[in-house]
Amino acid sequence: MISDNAKLVIHGLSDVGLVRGHNEDKIAWDENLGLVLLADGMGGHNAGEVASELAVNCIIDSLRGVLIPDMDKALDRRAAVEEGIRHANNEIVQVAMERQECAGMGTTIVLSLFYDDSVIFAHVGDSRIYRYRDNELLQITTDHSLVQEMVDNGYISEQEALTSASRNLITRALGIADTVEVDVIERDCQTNDLYLLCSDGLTDLVTDEEISVIFEQHSHGDGYSASALESIATSLVSSANEKGGKDNISTVLVTRMEAFSDEQGIDE
Repeated sequence: MISDNAKLVIHGLSDVGLVRGHNEDKIAWDENLGLVLLADGMGGHNAGEVASELAVNCIIDSLRGVLIPDMDKALDRRAAVEEGIRHANNEIVQVAMERQECAGMGTTIVLSLFYDDSVIFAHVGDSRIYRYRDNELLQITTDHSLVQEMVDNGYISEQEALTSASRNLITRALGIADTVEVDVIERDCQTNDLYLLCSDGLTDLVTDEEISVIFEQHSHGDGYSASALESIATSLVSSANEKGGKDNISTVLVTRMEAFSDEQGIDE
């Protein structure tokens, strides 16, 4: 799915944190498709983890069914991504209706689909995607949250939003209605870009500036190896836990590297 002269390096880490009794986050990826996903579930009786797993599995299955048969053909990947997310929403709603213990469950979703020299981002909820390029961290997604709406409408400042009591109230999620609005963005993807998909268990406690510092500490000027991504993920999760670890903390890191032959010793 990506250029012949490029490869993706991916590393994910999901941690229960220090307060929650179980992990309702779900992370996954399919390197052959260039697909990376993260979901943050919610709901009683551990139903949040049911919703997040349903979302991730449904989307992967949906996109495999569309993309693999047409791997070398022109197709509308944006439409395929939106359809996959809507299919996941339908499945979550259906299971919640059929299983009493799952009533009221829902989940956020963020995903990145890499192909050629481009990447498609899609999201519902307040899980986030960041891009780190040329020592600059950019938040790609915009939170679907009450606090973000208050900031957008000028009721509170971004600084006030960081400590707002309403910061975890989301305005969109999979599973809470029969239909869902999906934000989809397409951007260029450059060699040595570093992408972060994360749940709010990270961003509620670790600032963008602190994330940037961790990225910079592990950058060697010629991109990020698999071991560097592992170290970054560990540092991010540790930082959140050091600040209380009040929620599940999940991160998936992706970088695009020039592909080399096996003889050149890629760090796998």
